[in-house]
Amino acid sequence: MAVASFEDLCAGLCDLVQVPLPFLKEDSLGRIGFHVLLRGATVNLVHCPHACPDHVFVLFEFGGVRQDGPGSLADLQSLLDANFVLLQVDPPFFSRNPETGDVVLQYVFKLFDATPHEVYALIDRGVDKVSQWRDGTAPDNSPTAGVNPTIPFGHEKSAHDISQFA
Repeated sequence: MAVASFEDLCAGLCDLVQVPLPFLKEDSLGRIGFHVLLRGATVNLVHCPHACPDHVFVLFEFGGVRQDGPGSLADLQSLLDANFVLLQVDPPFFSRNPETGDVVLQYVFKLFDATPHEVYALIDRGVDKVSQWRDGTAPDNSPTAGVNPTIPFGHEKSAHDISQFA
């Protein structure tokens, strides 16, 4: 059954991952959020009730981009390439956190269509992709390797390289 509020979604998700429900309070920008650490990957859930009351933002932290050498430009180019091929409504997209330099995959989830189990399944697949990318086990360690833009994020049938989210 779909949730009635961000708080309900968070309570259900925390129950599934067996972590205590954090105190949810708006920050100075009107956002409510929390993070969970699953298998070494940080996943943030953010709700902006005033700006986007019907959506939840799920952010996967992938880690840093190489800062020096020829690989650093290739890393950034592959992230931009992944964003380019996402021809779908409300696609996920890669960005770079300006404070940490970390690659972040951002996904928008419709709050009132969501169930804690669906969000957990999405997060579980995302954490697998974070692990593959960090460990270098995704093909050529690139988010765009083998891109299949016909599979929307969260709808793939099996776990593949990070590009299957793209």
